[in-house]
Amino acid sequence: MAQRPKATPRVGVSGEPAALELERPLAASLSPGRPLVAHFHSPEGMVLLREPAALTGFFAGSLSSLSVEEVLGHVLSGIRSGQLILQHGLVQRTVSFRDGQPIFAVSSVHHERLGAVVVQLGLVTPEQLHQALGKVTPTLRIGAVLTREGFLSEANLYSAMTYLVREVVLNLFEMSEGSFLFLEGRPPEGDSVKLQERTRDLVLQGMKRGEVVARLRKHFPDDLAVIAGAESPPPGEEALFATAANGTTLGALRSVWEGSLFSFLTWVEERTRDEALVLQQSSAAPPMPRRASGTFLAVPPPPVAPLGPEDRFNALLAQIHTALRLAGANPDLMRDFLESPQQGLESAYEGVLLGPDGRVDVARIRQNVSSGGEALARAMTLEALDAFVSYALFSARNVLPGEMSERLYRSYRELQEGLS
Repeated sequence: MAQRPKATPRVGVSGEPAALELERPLAASLSPGRPLVAHFHSPEGMVLLREPAALTGFFAGSLSSLSVEEVLGHVLSGIRSGQLILQHGLVQRTVSFRDGQPIFAVSSVHHERLGAVVVQLGLVTPEQLHQALGKVTPTLRIGAVLTREGFLSEANLYSAMTYLVREVVLNLFEMSEGSFLFLEGRPPEGDSVKLQERTRDLVLQGMKRGEVVARLRKHFPDDLAVIAGAESPPPGEEALFATAANGTTLGALRSVWEGSLFSFLTWVEERTRDEALVLQQSSAAPPMPRRASGTFLAVPPPPVAPLGPEDRFNALLAQIHTALRLAGANPDLMRDFLESPQQGLESAYEGVLLGPDGRVDVARIRQNVSSGGEALARAMTLEALDAFVSYALFSARNVLPGEMSERLYRSYRELQEGLS
């Protein structure tokens, strides 16, 4: 079997051209008129980008390092214009921004395509959509075909596009894995809609949706077995319940669901609550082990529930406090942060004291920042705790042994990775 070509840059002195061997799928998309430009970032790596004329900058990374809300926060707070592209596997979502406001969006997900949306909203029939799709060309898109054929008015097309852009933005918050790329520059003038709600409110709603998805995914994993209940399925859900008639998994059921992960999981929660969908045990519980005499062994205690992110930050503060004390240093240096918080965190730490073990009153911090709603308060609380831990580690590094300091930093990095 022939080996796949590897990306192998060969660079001479600074400023000289570089040759790069690319895998065939990437090389096939290249043309002399649209070359890729390499942006080198020290010996650790580089980014290959097509350089449109309007590109003024970019930033890229992994969603394991920065969350969707952090990436959007950078775009919105900087009032930036450009395209944000998020990708994980075959899923790709692209949102265009003008001055920090989302104005357009496209997606590779079927239910986030215009054709699926106009049928879902009842604006065209499936037969009309099928007829229109046969007339789509590289220069004539589905929206133009639907209006030209008289299946859809311009007003309804605009309404559907507004709905679609909003849904794509909200569904970004379902993505916890993958990569992101923001290409800064003025977006095209042709495709643009105006959302009715403020972008800040849309982001807050997306954060809440992301929290719900994270919670429900723990309760309803893809490998969970389900079966249709005895009652007749609700109108319009006959096909779904036919799939579950003889038992299936939620992953298989999700594959035939036309909608977002959020809508699917909330549907599952509702249907299991009214027992239209019944959860099944994956396997029988194993028999309890016995001693040779026939008596049962002691039942082990139930596993301890994992700490939440706020408690994990607090636990790390306690570890730093203990490390300082064991090293003979004064742990009160952590108090300096609370007496003079970083700019922007003064209100968050108002009235917050350092406990005898190095922990802080998280409930008081959350109360101090609670004016923006639950999701925003949680995000701001985590941001405030993260700033305190960063300060404590930086200060402790000067007085702790190198190995102990590195171990604490490693715990900090693992905590940040676990939150992304």
